[in-house]
Amino acid sequence: MAEAATETPSSRDRIWAEIVELGLEPYIEFLDENGYVVIPPEIAMPEGLADRMLKACLDVAERRNGERPDFETGGSHASMAPYESGFDSFRTRRDRKLKLGLDKAAAYEDDSPHGDLMNSILFEDEVFEEGLMNPVLLAIATYLCGYSATLSSMGCWMRGPNRSTFNLHTDMSVADELLTPHALVCQCTYVLTDFDREHGSTAVVPGSHKLCRQPVGDECIVPANPGDFGNPDVVPVEAKAGSILVWHGNTWHGAYNRRASGLRVSVANYMARDFMRTQEDLRDIIPQEMLDRHPPRFGILTQQGVAAGYRNQDDGWAKDARAEKHNAAYAKASGQRFRAKDGVYN
Repeated sequence: MAEAATETPSSRDRIWAEIVELGLEPYIEFLDENGYVVIPPEIAMPEGLADRMLKACLDVAERRNGERPDFETGGSHASMAPYESGFDSFRTRRDRKLKLGLDKAAAYEDDSPHGDLMNSILFEDEVFEEGLMNPVLLAIATYLCGYSATLSSMGCWMRGPNRSTFNLHTDMSVADELLTPHALVCQCTYVLTDFDREHGSTAVVPGSHKLCRQPVGDECIVPANPGDFGNPDVVPVEAKAGSILVWHGNTWHGAYNRRASGLRVSVANYMARDFMRTQEDLRDIIPQEMLDRHPPRFGILTQQGVAAGYRNQDDGWAKDARAEKHNAAYAKASGQRFRAKDGVYN
């Protein structure tokens, strides 16, 4: 039976060597203990990547919403819900209310902890491809989910001042069952504006990944202020713009409301082991020119090495052939052993 790459000694040795080379050992120790970690800008990103990624996110928002985000005040995104039933964008929802003659305050009355969630941004700008291939991000994602980890989804979260906090949850979709102690998924987030309590930071419960379960009842509530009703163990993540925030898939996390003016902007790279069903189905939509401008691991990250999920026998054969091609190319490029047919390299 195929085993996860991280369970073989050679893979453990290899990823630890990468971690040491990148100077990540103390951050991995913190991650293991607390279930999340912040990699500071001087380690997390090549110079200029954060600024270019932020500009690209503002460009995406302008293309999709028809209006340049108000970065200084956050008024364009204040108290906005990203969607309601169906696929209305938050701006469609607001504009419909304005057209009905409601005043601006009424148009913004549906406060939300989410803001504008812009999904599927990998194809919007090459800077997002660069972000996915960042060696620091990949080293930590590999430590948690193995060398065969894939990108489940990439999206930008953009939020202005708001009143609502975002309930604590894990990134595992199962609700009532025990979770595995090893990570099946992890979140690797580019922090593009400063994170702290006043700026609507991510909220986490340190060490909660070890509980291997979902929060329930009052445990889910992020108190707006210390001592308010909710989970007393939750803390705000503090991170400078340009950091990478990573958490284990079991970690209880949510978000505080943003009290400060301006926008909270981040890019979430949701990573998953290759046998997990992904949020985005990338296999048949990655253009060859995108694959050609990156090393073979980009194909693994964008699900080209996954054979499961075929429609019929012919489709299964085609997906098997593509997966074998990409897995073998990555194994050769990385000096790993590849065992054909089951897609295992170690």
